[in-house]
Amino acid sequence: MRKFLAVILALAFSVGVFGLALAAEDRHTPRDAVARRAMVASAKREATLAGLEILRKGGNAVDAAVAVALALNVTEPNASGLGGGGFMLIRLKDGEVVAFDYRETAPASSTKDMFASDRAKQEKWSVLGGKAVAVPGLLAGLQAVLERYGTMTMAQVAEPAIRLAEEGFVVTQNLANIIKDNYEKLARYNDPAKLPFFKDGVPLAAGDRCVQPQLARALRLIAEKGADALYRGPIGQAIVEAVNRHGGSMTMEDLGRYQVKMRKPVEGTYRGYRIFSMAPPSSGGIAVIQILNVLENFPLSSWGFGTPRTIHHMAEAFRLAFADRARYMADPDFVKVPVEGLTSKAYAAERAKMIDPVSPRGEYPFGEPLKYQSSSTTHTSIVDQQGNMVAFTHTINYFFGSGIWEPTWGIVLNNEMDDFSPDPRSVNAPEPGKRPLSSMSPTLVLDPEGDPFMVVGTPGATRIITTIVQVISNVVDFGMGMDQAIEAPRFASFSSAGKPTPLFLEKRFPQSLVDLMKVRGYSVEVRGDYDPYFGAAQGVLFDKSRGLMFGGADSRRDGYAEGF
Repeated sequence: MRKFLAVILALAFSVGVFGLALAAEDRHTPRDAVARRAMVASAKREATLAGLEILRKGGNAVDAAVAVALALNVTEPNASGLGGGGFMLIRLKDGEVVAFDYRETAPASSTKDMFASDRAKQEKWSVLGGKAVAVPGLLAGLQAVLERYGTMTMAQVAEPAIRLAEEGFVVTQNLANIIKDNYEKLARYNDPAKLPFFKDGVPLAAGDRCVQPQLARALRLIAEKGADALYRGPIGQAIVEAVNRHGGSMTMEDLGRYQVKMRKPVEGTYRGYRIFSMAPPSSGGIAVIQILNVLENFPLSSWGFGTPRTIHHMAEAFRLAFADRARYMADPDFVKVPVEGLTSKAYAAERAKMIDPVSPRGEYPFGEPLKYQSSSTTHTSIVDQQGNMVAFTHTINYFFGSGIWEPTWGIVLNNEMDDFSPDPRSVNAPEPGKRPLSSMSPTLVLDPEGDPFMVVGTPGATRIITTIVQVISNVVDFGMGMDQAIEAPRFASFSSAGKPTPLFLEKRFPQSLVDLMKVRGYSVEVRGDYDPYFGAAQGVLFDKSRGLMFGGADSRRDGYAEGF
């Protein structure tokens, strides 16, 4: 399962019959927060506090975002870090919205057919070891946003992360479970006796302290030298050697050629609310807006939350969008992506007509968005005192990425090459310098008057898209608050090669709903009560009338929101 990190800086519960049953159930302890001036919601308490520390020292949301990202590298090493990449969406206090793409890129040695052979598939070249590692972009991205929109130095924003790496942090039960589950993978490429996630060769347990002296050294060098320490210096050289030692082919030239891209955010509306999200090579923003456009053709609020009719129409909209995702979306520097057509209201209305009011489709063909084109994927959310808003989503792909931990500097290396298609005919096939398709969807929402309304994002691979749609719909259609919208039961379904996946439902949906969805014709798979399969959303919701911000952090993982 692919894992991502997402961070967001930044009460009437209208329910149907099924929603009433859900509201009566016991639920996890809420992880929400209320503040007037600033809010940080991230995947880890220590990282959220790092962001608040920077804000209290006078930094802005961008400064805090970089501090949170570096702290998450320490406290959630399984999900993101210097060996990975990501996307960041920023809305400045003057209303300008900018998007930074620091997604990983394929090394120059990459070929379209490198993962197509039976041997490559059997030995999992795209998932494990050096061949799975793409050129990391995270540090270059953090430096770029800091230099352009931050007010502090790298040394200042790195202080909390350095302290956490040197002094350690207490391992949660969630992290302990992940380390234990990935023991075999980590031990395959590393000496367990040297890994900071192990003690005497045994995985750390909940309550143990995780200290990372190697990573602290790396962060201190980065604080002094900046991104050059990795892309043109000793950290990069060590990464290249580790990749090549384990079967890959990466060079210092690959690192030196890496460039951060500024993208035009994709934009749409949903029932009068203005939506901004990430552009390709993330498929997330386009897919989120396309699904919302389709759903706008149906009266979800009158049908009610969690009813068979609502879930049916949302699941069908998911499947239709994923058919287009597979056909049209890839790195826009290599492939022309019909963004305008895919996000067109008219195109969505056409696709909405394909949804049978009762039964799921047997096949989900891609559409023809080109005729609607004119000529012309841990998440954090942060809002600062000045009104700047930041949403970023970072990743190393699977938990602990490729399984390679670079021993000199303590960096876990990604396996982002697995986000390419193994089919050499695909628009998302690997090529030198190409960025693999992603589902990461840092998203900003403005109210009908154009004022800040919501910042939201989540990890969760393809479930990123379906989770973001559900959180937005939970607020806009069903009147939920931020915490309710995040904690509500989730579902997901997709299409692959035109064929539907099962309808995945959290166990908190009542059995009567499960039975009714089966009667409609769905193959249903019931998962856990609060299942991290469906991501771990972090969000901030604005109450303009009271001058308040509500932060929400998902209890499906270790999320934590706090503000002042």
